[in-house]
Amino acid sequence: MLWEHLTSPDIKTAAREGLVAVLPIGSIEIHGPHMPTGTDSITICEIAKMAAEREPAVVLPTLYYAYVPENRHFPGTISLSAKTLLPMLEEVCEEVARNGFKKILIVNGHGGNNSVLRVFLRENLNRKKDYTVYALIEPWASLGEVIGKLCEGRIIGHACEVETSIGLYLFEKLIKMGNLREAAKTGSTGLPAGVETPVDWQAYALQLYLGDPRLATSEKGKIFVEKLVDFLTDVIRRVRQDENVPRILDDFYMRAYGESCES
Repeated sequence: MLWEHLTSPDIKTAAREGLVAVLPIGSIEIHGPHMPTGTDSITICEIAKMAAEREPAVVLPTLYYAYVPENRHFPGTISLSAKTLLPMLEEVCEEVARNGFKKILIVNGHGGNNSVLRVFLRENLNRKKDYTVYALIEPWASLGEVIGKLCEGRIIGHACEVETSIGLYLFEKLIKMGNLREAAKTGSTGLPAGVETPVDWQAYALQLYLGDPRLATSEKGKIFVEKLVDFLTDVIRRVRQDENVPRILDDFYMRAYGESCES
């Protein structure tokens, strides 16, 4: 159920049937010396497609360009500013809603988007909408238990053992494991815990990968992917069935602006 593969009548029918419109968002950025710059986007697109095969939904074209200012010091990164990304997200959602979809689920594949997406959700409160936006901002949180078992407490994060394993399972031909020579070196700003600066990430992820991706395997990737797909499938199902959030939003709009989204 890819939006770009559907006919106009198909889109109309899907909206009328109350299907959720799923918007994957990733990034274009360095993923160590071994993974493609489109890793986040390719991965989250595949996860969304697999989930939509289990729980009917319409998957929108993935947003590859996103918020990555922290990795501009390495070749390959393309970053939009927050002031560009926020209105772009709003316009995409407005267009999807104009086509009749009442529920839009943003599925995020890039940790750098987290703060922007949380702002975007709250910006939706500033103007009355006749649709509801949901966001799965950190889908990787669902992997906590299985990561603990398979990675045995090793350092994980960007382009790490976990992400590389997922890449080996989903797009092995794009992975260049021969470019890895050692486990990643890390650092810090040296400031007390809780003090944040604009360069915390740059100080920590010195080589733009973490842990030891050489421990990655396609077999681990399959386990991670299946877990993620199971989780997203359930999220799509529950979003489609959800009546609580639209009701709360309608009450908010009525009390804040004196009108409901149905008026």
